[in-house]
Amino acid sequence: MNKSHSEICIKVSIKNISDGTKGISLSGPDKLIGEWVDSGAYSLSITPDCQVSIYDESGKQRYLLTFPGTPIRGEQLSETEAAVILTV
Repeated sequence: MNKSHSEICIKVSIKNISDGTKGISLSGPDKLIGEWVDSGAYSLSITPDCQVSIYDESGKQRYLLTFPGTPIRGEQLSETEAAVILTV
């Protein structure tokens, strides 16, 4: 059986989400995947294994986001936005 793999880019952002409050947003190429309110999220960074660490204002880690599939690369777009490319 031949399995076909495709690449997808997932963006993680700390911003004002759809209800107008500060939060964390996950989006794919053409749609919102999910979001949640978090007024304490301040910055994020890509780890060496393409996970996303989210920090509070003091630099303490609040979350570590991992993704299904195989990570190909991660890119830090700004202090509050990152993109992870993976195969699924």
